[in-house]
Amino acid sequence: MRRTLLILVAAVLAIAGTTAAAPAAPAVTKTPAVAKAATTTQQYGTHPRQSMSITWNPSPAPRPAVIMITGGYWYTHASWATWEKQLVDQGFQVFAMKYRLNFEAAWPAQRNDVASAVKWVRDNADQYDADPENILLLGSSAGGQMATDAATHGTNALGLKGIVALSPVASPYRAWQDGNTSTNDKIRKLRDNATLLTRCSPDPADNSTTDRETGCWDTWRDMESKNAVNKGDAPMLLVHSDGDFVPPAHSTELEAAAKAAGVPASNVTTRIVTGSASHGQTLLGTPGMFDTVVSWLRARTA
Repeated sequence: MRRTLLILVAAVLAIAGTTAAAPAAPAVTKTPAVAKAATTTQQYGTHPRQSMSITWNPSPAPRPAVIMITGGYWYTHASWATWEKQLVDQGFQVFAMKYRLNFEAAWPAQRNDVASAVKWVRDNADQYDADPENILLLGSSAGGQMATDAATHGTNALGLKGIVALSPVASPYRAWQDGNTSTNDKIRKLRDNATLLTRCSPDPADNSTTDRETGCWDTWRDMESKNAVNKGDAPMLLVHSDGDFVPPAHSTELEAAAKAAGVPASNVTTRIVTGSASHGQTLLGTPGMFDTVVSWLRARTA
């Protein structure tokens, strides 16, 4: 009996020893945490409004830079909500700029601010892992007008790879005309702020330079992107809704003028979201539009 008990104890110990010697289960590999985008604010000029909010992801290779130009009737700065972060997640470094407003400086101060912002981004691109040779603009409403102006003024003098304009007020003169006949508060507000931007109402006989660099009529003509189109302009993607208070005609007229000037048809495209009254940055929230914009921006820098 005692011998049998010893044999059983030995067997148990043998089994225990075998178990202890078995290889350990492999450790579970943890999914690395998604990198959190860095943010900062910088001045690109001496005026308090000449600033930009920068959102970027550190990257071993430079990424295309998107400068976002907010809307707000040239009278205020609208927020981009979370679109900066969403663009960063798609592989861009984002610079959301502010600019001098119409009650602070008359046109072309806003054009000059865009040029200064582009130069600042190009000069400081390496600090934010951005590619100085791949700079794009994304403008909303009044900021869209500034974007189309940058694409066409001086035949893309800023060397942009392309611009996307959401509900661009590409024709402030049309906005002035529409405001004279509409009872829509937003359309009338747009007219009034375009007038404040120029410091005068459009009058072909008015060539005074009071409060502005050029005559009144010349200033209104200078703000019209379609008056400056040229074969060498930066490519443009123009987006409206069919119920937009900045009607698609702002962009379709610009597109027609570009084609008449010999700009390749593929370089200027107008997209109209049907069955919608979305305006400006809210267009990015309509089905498929954010993906369309991202794909278009990527294609310009490929």
